[in-house]
Amino acid sequence: MDQAAKTHIRNVMANLAETRPEVLDYPIEEIAASRWMSGSYDNFIVQCELLHHRNEAVLYSCLARDGSGPLKTPFLTVLMLEDTFAFAQTPFGICSGAATVTLFKFVDLTNMTAARMALIIANFTNLNAVIFGDYLDHAVPDAFYQHIDVV
Repeated sequence: MDQAAKTHIRNVMANLAETRPEVLDYPIEEIAASRWMSGSYDNFIVQCELLHHRNEAVLYSCLARDGSGPLKTPFLTVLMLEDTFAFAQTPFGICSGAATVTLFKFVDLTNMTAARMALIIANFTNLNAVIFGDYLDHAVPDAFYQHIDVV
């Protein structure tokens, strides 16, 4: 990833962290120089990590299979720690290991705007509610499903 693209996406994510667009259920927070998260340990954590090749990032969410909830683990760590099987990589992928399930999506950052990124994160959060709902030990909040019809 070229330096101009890194600077641009870092500015986009900083804008999202400062303004928290209405479409997002949770604020965006920076957790490393090239990694951000949004979400709640009670529901879903959506992370965005720059890949440092091409102009891409990966959005992902990881849940423990035992029903204990979401994990805040770097994407590559998830892949390396488990004997992981990844499939259906376009437009979304699922990595399924012995202890975790990870939903991911590659995002092209070329010409990305804050509004577009907020919508991508919101839609990905809603997809989490559908895919991961059965892994949580409590009901998925109605708020996730209310946004599905709107977004």
